[in-house]
Amino acid sequence: MMNMNDPWKRFYQPPQNPLARLGLVLLGVAILALSFMLGLVFLAVAAGLAILGAVVLTVRRWLGLGARNAPEDQTIDVEYRVIRRERDD
Repeated sequence: MMNMNDPWKRFYQPPQNPLARLGLVLLGVAILALSFMLGLVFLAVAAGLAILGAVVLTVRRWLGLGARNAPEDQTIDVEYRVIRRERDD
C-alpha cells in the first residue's frame, strides 16, 4: 500500500519490475557519463583557448607590438567642462 501523505510518492512511483529498475539505473549512469565527457570537452576547449591567449600575449610583449610610447614627463592632457547648477534657496 502506498502512503499518499508523502509528496514524493504522489508524483513518482518507482517501477516494480526489476528489469525496469535496472534499465533506469543504466540510463542514469549513461546520462552521468555523457555529462562528464561533455564537461571534459568544454574544459579542454576553455583551457586550450586560455593557453593560446597567453602565448599570443607573451609573443606580443616580447616583440613590443602592444607597447605605447608614453610622454617623458608623465603628464596627461585632459579636456573638461564645468557645469554649474544654481540653487534657489
